[in-house]
Amino acid sequence: MKIVFLLDNAYGIGGTIRSTVNLSRALADRHQVEVVSLRRAREEPALTFDPRVTLTSLIDLRRSSPGYDGDDPLHQRPSERFTEGADHLRRGISTRLVDVRVRELLSTLRADVVIGTRPKVNDYLAAYGTGSYLRIGQEHLTHAMHNPHIRTHQDAAIRHLDAFVTVSYADAADYRAALPDTTTHITCVPNAVPQTPVEPSDGRARLVVAAGRLIKVKRYDRLLRAFALVAREHPEWSLRLYGRGPQHAALRALINELGLYDRAFLMGAHSPIETEWAKGAVAAVSSDAESFGMTLVEAMHCGVPVVSTDCRYGPGEIIANGQDGLLSPLGDDEQTNIRAYADALLQLIEDPRLRHRMGQAALEKAERYAPRRIAGEYEELIEQLLRARAAAGTLGAPNAPAPTADAPLMPPGAAGASGAAAPAGAANAAGAARAAGAGKASAAARAAAGNATAGNAAAGNAAAEAAATAETAASGKAAGQTSGAPGTRSSARGSGTAEGRAGGAAVPRPRMSLRRLAAPVLRPVVRRVRAWRKARGGAFARPTAWVRVADDGSLVVRLRAERLPRQRSALVLTARHREGEPAVRFPLPARDRAADGWTEVRVPRSGTHLAEARWDAYVERASDGKRRRVRAELVETARLLTLPAPIGPGGALTPWTPYTTSDGYLAVRAWRRAGHAEVTSIALDARGYTLRAALYGEAAHTSLLAGRTEPAGGPALVAVPRGKNAERRAFELPGRFGGSPSPARERALGELPGEFGPDNGVIGPGPTADGTGRPPAAADETGAPPAAGDEVVVELPYELPAAFAEGAGKGVWDLWLRPGEGLAPVRMGRLLGDLPDRKKTDVTPRARLGGSDLAVQLYFSVNNNLVLTLHTVPQEQPGAAGARPEQEQSRTAAAGTGGGRAGS
Repeated sequence: MKIVFLLDNAYGIGGTIRSTVNLSRALADRHQVEVVSLRRAREEPALTFDPRVTLTSLIDLRRSSPGYDGDDPLHQRPSERFTEGADHLRRGISTRLVDVRVRELLSTLRADVVIGTRPKVNDYLAAYGTGSYLRIGQEHLTHAMHNPHIRTHQDAAIRHLDAFVTVSYADAADYRAALPDTTTHITCVPNAVPQTPVEPSDGRARLVVAAGRLIKVKRYDRLLRAFALVAREHPEWSLRLYGRGPQHAALRALINELGLYDRAFLMGAHSPIETEWAKGAVAAVSSDAESFGMTLVEAMHCGVPVVSTDCRYGPGEIIANGQDGLLSPLGDDEQTNIRAYADALLQLIEDPRLRHRMGQAALEKAERYAPRRIAGEYEELIEQLLRARAAAGTLGAPNAPAPTADAPLMPPGAAGASGAAAPAGAANAAGAARAAGAGKASAAARAAAGNATAGNAAAGNAAAEAAATAETAASGKAAGQTSGAPGTRSSARGSGTAEGRAGGAAVPRPRMSLRRLAAPVLRPVVRRVRAWRKARGGAFARPTAWVRVADDGSLVVRLRAERLPRQRSALVLTARHREGEPAVRFPLPARDRAADGWTEVRVPRSGTHLAEARWDAYVERASDGKRRRVRAELVETARLLTLPAPIGPGGALTPWTPYTTSDGYLAVRAWRRAGHAEVTSIALDARGYTLRAALYGEAAHTSLLAGRTEPAGGPALVAVPRGKNAERRAFELPGRFGGSPSPARERALGELPGEFGPDNGVIGPGPTADGTGRPPAAADETGAPPAAGDEVVVELPYELPAAFAEGAGKGVWDLWLRPGEGLAPVRMGRLLGDLPDRKKTDVTPRARLGGSDLAVQLYFSVNNNLVLTLHTVPQEQPGAAGARPEQEQSRTAAAGTGGGRAGS
């Protein structure tokens, strides 16, 4: 069979797209599968479709493409079908051009089954689809989640489909209850979630992971408040939240308010997400409602037990409470909900054996959602529908008349007899138009329209619309229109027809580019040239790799053998922006020695010298030295969370972190430092920062200094300013080893001049992570506390930078740590763990200096070094209730975080 999926945007990263990727891949084992994206705005999809699946698009919004559609007048006009969002015209989602292209596609499509994937697409399928194929709509949310506008239109569309599929059994029951008179088959088939090649979690990292779109219904505010309760008892645990969305700013403000800025991290979007689930010991889902819960199954495939709210629909159908995860009850009192969720997290956090047992059970449960099984359920549904059509004698005909007019579909009972007749009249008109030749199409359609009775206005309007369609098609053929750009379906642009007229004036058709006209002639020539170059040893395919950190910190790189040169080759690492730094080479085994289609090479810890830099990965052919950069398919770094700190020759700290670059290539972030101060915690209180750092390399050999009684002989923070005349703004601040009391802060405050003294009333942005006013227990990201005597504590007053800025109102200081008197300072930063870049994840709040317009803030640089900045911030508007401390501002901003129930 030929099965076609309709996606609004196959190039995005959402759950509907992931589900379609998984299901289409499984169906491609036995069927011809095509995915049609209504829109295309990028070169490559964010998620990888199976190469056996044909991916095409209707609207090309790539400005560099010869088939760019953004200038088409119809792209500027709103859709005449229903619109899901108020901003969908501005975003190019609901336009008249989409209407025209989809109508043309569905009226001429040769397929056995067409599957819609969202309400608007289901509406198109019901309105423009034909009886020559089965029409199946999918629901990836729930009936209750939609607002009344969308719900009404989708309910009306369902009666024109052969089947409608939900992803939860409870939602299928809701739809059947809402549409008792429909003859459409409504059923549930869960989402397909494939087994991942990622190594399952070992549960050792003290990390809770959550992932999803940052929207209200996900209730990440609930998760943060519950985690704040957990952090009071277990400050060594962290929370990572992956995703993007409109709640980002509100969640950031809540993190600051709760004092979780150094324990809860907003990580942004990540694909594939499975590598991040595998880092967690516990997965968290805190939603008010989940249509299915794909994130639950993804986490379970990685061997991570899930703590989920027992919300309606998905989670309760997936998790067996107490066996492969925990369900936290939801009630009317939100404080009770938060406490219950925190208790569920604590139950797993405090019982490693329970985590392990549930993780193993979760792996087994996840097999229920294997794509081959879900594809089988779809095949059974399709066979059932075909048998029903054959028995009814309607094979090749729709189960209900499908309108072709652009009037909205009406719910059952909303239209009279004439309204029901309108679609049939339209279909007849369109049929007459298609039966006529290109030169007679318009006349045939107009004649069919004229046959509509004067009393049946709906039929007349529909027939007139069909006439416009025929004119569009005829105009396209008369203009000699060719197919679109590669990957884009051929479609009549219609810019000079009734579809493209504004105020009765014809809009000139865009001229075809020379590139598109020449493409059919040049394409065979290009193929021959490429074949000749390949035979002569020319360019080879783009290498792709999977990378996993081994138990000793070495990198295991697996490359697809079919994409490697046939001649001898090597994996080459080159230092970015480091001229003169020699490349590092690792010979690759011959292609014929590949196992299961993969060639493996190891970048060993022992004997490999990587200077501090970003190292890009290439495959180099030995015969001519030609290189191609390696694209990363999967990068697994979970082991970096639990491995001990890597110490190289001479005691230098030498972390390696492989990662995927923003443009999809493989790189390794390497550091090499003779001495280093790893920042293990940052805490803010009413008067300043408390910084804790673990010393490594040369800086760690300070055990004799730890016993000194003179403060000047101990460790010290060294702030090195940037810019001109920097020497005058440099300052040092005494610290201490371990947790012993120190008078350093009071002495420093007492020496400050005038307005920056200890009584200026500065108030910081929030309590510490454990809510006690004490900084969290020192622990680096490996989960192991630093060796005794190697931890340094520094208390940095907020006012100190302003005192040394000489009234400039701004300044930037790189922070160093001097282990002891007479010793060289070392950089402070965060190099350990699994993150190559911390600037956007490890974010501390700013601290305003009293009622002034000055604020200080710590941040991590692009090299993960700790930096202090002084800058101006906007003053309160006149008439406001006085200057408020940052803590209160954060609390106010976070008030909008509380999400309502589904549909709010």
